[in-house]
Amino acid sequence: MCPPSILSMIILATMLKEYYADPCFSYSLISGHYKRSSNYTIKSTDIAFSDSFLPEGWYRFNSLAGNDIVTWAPSIYQCGTIYPIWMRGTLPMNGEGEVNRTACIVGFNGNCSKTLTIKVKNCREYNVYHLVPVPQTSTGYCIGEKTHCPPGQSSISGFTPCVDVVPVNTNPAVNASLENQISNITEPVFKCLFDEPVGSPYWYDTYWYINTDTVKVVESQPYQSNQSWLYPNDWVDKYNLNMVVKCSVRVRHMQTSIPSHHNYSEDFQAGMFPSSFIYHLKEGGTISIKFTVTVPVGCLDQYRQYLCKTSIFIFTPEYQSSTRSCQNFSKQGEVSFEDNYCGIIIESSNWWKERILNVTGKTDGLINKRDRDVYIKLGSLTDSPDDISGVWYNFTMPDIKIFLSDEDKKIENMYCYARTDPRMRTFDGVNWTASLAGEFVMYRDIRRQIAVSSLFSSCVWDSKSAGEGPCSCGIAIRVENSLYAHRTCAKISYHDKKELIQHDLVHHICDDRHMVIKNEPPWTKITLPNGATVKYMLKRNWIYDTTLTPSIFDEDNVDGLCGNPNNDTSDEFGSQKPSIEEAANFQNRSRVDINSTESLFGVDRILNSGSSHLKKYCDCATEIGPNEQSISDHYIANCSIATSAILCSQITSSDSLTSTCKSYMYQGRFRRDVNFINDDSDDVSEILPLKLDPSFDPNYIPPTPSWKNNWTESAAREYCTNMLVNNRAGKECQKYIPMKSSTEIAIEDCVLDIRDSGTTEFSSYTIESINQNCLEQIKKHEVFLEPSNTHGASVVQMIGQLVCLNNCSNNGDCKEGMCNCDDGYVGTDCSHEKSTPPSNLTLPEQGVCKTSKRACVKTNIIGYFVTQTVFAKLDEFEITDLGRTRTLSTYLSRATYINPTILKVDIPTSYRKKRSPSINIYASGFYISLSYNAKNYSDSVTLVIYNDLCYSCSALTMECNMTSTCNQIPGITQNPTEKDQTSTSLIISLCVVLVLIIGTIIVMILLKRRHTGHFSPWCVEKKKPQHLQNHPPVQCYDTINLDLKKSTSQNYEILKPAVVGRSNAAFDG
Repeated sequence: MCPPSILSMIILATMLKEYYADPCFSYSLISGHYKRSSNYTIKSTDIAFSDSFLPEGWYRFNSLAGNDIVTWAPSIYQCGTIYPIWMRGTLPMNGEGEVNRTACIVGFNGNCSKTLTIKVKNCREYNVYHLVPVPQTSTGYCIGEKTHCPPGQSSISGFTPCVDVVPVNTNPAVNASLENQISNITEPVFKCLFDEPVGSPYWYDTYWYINTDTVKVVESQPYQSNQSWLYPNDWVDKYNLNMVVKCSVRVRHMQTSIPSHHNYSEDFQAGMFPSSFIYHLKEGGTISIKFTVTVPVGCLDQYRQYLCKTSIFIFTPEYQSSTRSCQNFSKQGEVSFEDNYCGIIIESSNWWKERILNVTGKTDGLINKRDRDVYIKLGSLTDSPDDISGVWYNFTMPDIKIFLSDEDKKIENMYCYARTDPRMRTFDGVNWTASLAGEFVMYRDIRRQIAVSSLFSSCVWDSKSAGEGPCSCGIAIRVENSLYAHRTCAKISYHDKKELIQHDLVHHICDDRHMVIKNEPPWTKITLPNGATVKYMLKRNWIYDTTLTPSIFDEDNVDGLCGNPNNDTSDEFGSQKPSIEEAANFQNRSRVDINSTESLFGVDRILNSGSSHLKKYCDCATEIGPNEQSISDHYIANCSIATSAILCSQITSSDSLTSTCKSYMYQGRFRRDVNFINDDSDDVSEILPLKLDPSFDPNYIPPTPSWKNNWTESAAREYCTNMLVNNRAGKECQKYIPMKSSTEIAIEDCVLDIRDSGTTEFSSYTIESINQNCLEQIKKHEVFLEPSNTHGASVVQMIGQLVCLNNCSNNGDCKEGMCNCDDGYVGTDCSHEKSTPPSNLTLPEQGVCKTSKRACVKTNIIGYFVTQTVFAKLDEFEITDLGRTRTLSTYLSRATYINPTILKVDIPTSYRKKRSPSINIYASGFYISLSYNAKNYSDSVTLVIYNDLCYSCSALTMECNMTSTCNQIPGITQNPTEKDQTSTSLIISLCVVLVLIIGTIIVMILLKRRHTGHFSPWCVEKKKPQHLQNHPPVQCYDTINLDLKKSTSQNYEILKPAVVGRSNAAFDG
């Protein structure tokens, strides 16, 4: 038997099921629609009712024209449609239940050209209908037969039957304003305003409509009664702003008399509306979209309206910004917005003012197949802490459509480069040779502090070539107060080639949005905030290619060795083939003194953010979270500086060379010390500052190099032509983009390289450069990124398989211009066998680590590393009284790759715990060797760790000597390894002595108390207590009826109870 509670629940569930199953209680209500009346003829301005999309189900009608489907055939064009539908038969009586009826569609062929089966049920006070969708458009069900009263007549409902009345005309208009009804709280209300008619006083009926639906009717009110206003409570939960509000007024001569006809207002657009919903915009251009606000913002306190506001957000959910998309313009949105928090703020105090949204077209870096279009969506949150009326809740606006025209076409095939030793090309396509050494500005944005500099110095191969021209050994990019620099040479010279063993790599980014750095050896690509890119190729100690691509914003706004990208070569040279003197004069105009504050390589450089306040732009590519209130909290991370072409915003580098602005600025300058890499004391850098050769003359122009090593111009030309004309990647590129001119120029560069160097060493880099340039130019065409119908792969993918350096040495696969090496090979071109470990390794500070200056938990290793995966083996030893020990332990780990010349290896900390108390340990150390396959290890380098306050140790001799000042330093007499031993021995010795002293005292007391008998093993009696000063009182412990007698000395040794306190008598002699 069911318990009563369960039985009640079953009965209730059954009743609810029957209730919701009954169509009298479960139906859809269609209100208004008086034009469905059989006596209404459709007008040319009307939109015909079409019930072809009406979902099948139960419906109830509520209209002043009538609430039932007519049971006679109306004419075509009646009932607010072209083909009206009427019902055969009569309406059912109460109690008949659901009955089937036939509905007829009136057509040109008769009153029942087609039929439908419907159901009807009488619910006493009204009828409900089970309707089905109609099979054609402009066809609708005909409901009711009443019509509006004609002029001069009226009724209570305004519909027939009507009586004659004296008409009173008004001209109402809808107005929105702020009103306070409760305390100081203000809320937006709509008023139906009109001038009081002649012959007043009258009484007025006010009707309110939203989107043609009747939402409120107030009858028989005096003139301008606030009861006739439309309040938020009347509509907020049913409608959202950007709606049409309308009112009508009927005048009564007396409060209970029949009102006159309706006087309708014009439609009132309530919300926020743009001046247009369609705009045209160029990439890089900006338009201002103006918005009109017609509805106020409520406020909790009318005296603090300046604090009350509502936020209209920009939603573009189709594009999601993320770090994965930072390298591809096409993945970032199409437009960006000025940093007004990516939205529009409407303040309560000046809600009526015009709002402006500035929209900037973003370049996608692609030559598009066609112009793009993007939609801007505006909306609000579901609640607001300021406006409790909820008027602006869930506000949405129809999308604003923007046609975005492509501007990248104008910089097609525009690029600047410095190749090999170095052959130069301006943005406008002039080729020339840079013969001068020093620091030179390649690219400089004259509007803001963005610059790219290159460093040229001697790369002589033999003494005969001295003074014949420089090579590139440095690249530096500055954006505001951020700097990225890579230097491989120690000095600027025409005669001496001095390379850095450890490259000077500065990654000093003060704002993650200043530049985006992507390292894919041998290439590194830097994207600037204006959309320009810098890409350079490093091979060992020289930069063989630096290529710059301008942005669409750069025309007439940049200068330097790359020139002005405006297709006008007269800006740089007078001819397409400048002479040596013309080239030298042009190059000198961009020279930078390395001892000046403008140098990006010198020690005295000063970087600041400048006085210009650059505008910020927002992608607004993610929607605000459900619990967030503030626009600024959500969108600031997606904003970028300078122009809207930035690829991404918050990208934090994992590179350990990344520094922050504050750490390395001293009076506005960089400090050049051993701690420059970062604050870690173990990141030791021994890089020498850039210097000038003592004989360097900035006015010196090197002579034209002569042919050497039995090379002639004809032989060099034949070699270069065969190499480049038969270049497979170049042939394939020619099918899609013009390559003939690039190939001819590359042949000339190759010939000059052989002349200057006397070798063909540069030729492979010339092919690599032209192939990579081909791939980069192909990537700029949107059509080449799409899969081909013929091959399935895109043109970019096909070309990407052909342009790898040295064709991956036939030891790997080429994909997207990068080599995927086979097992057993590494390197950018897969030419290095893994079994051959790194060589010529060195440690900073001659292989010693002084514990007073460093943490000694890791060390940098200097060398040249062909891959980022390097394994380390550390064999531990100690230097003791007996000399160097054998290998104590071996540790295996993976080294951390910093750059091609620096690795970082962690030092095990467990070695500190392995100490022998029998000998003195002066230092610990490790033999460190490296491997590419964790099997074949290099010759080791030695690291010795010691306390330099007491000892002087050598990693070369493996010997340590005590310093003369060791014992003079308070608290320090040994190195950490010996100090640990000594401390332990000292503690043990003190403990032994203390135990002996205490034991002697106890024995003496026991011997003495044997004769007095006053000492109880459980309690010391208070006999003549003469307490010692500050001595605790005696404490006795409970016993179990023990008869305390004089104990023997044997009892003391057996029992040994704990005595917490003793009286003075226990110590009496």
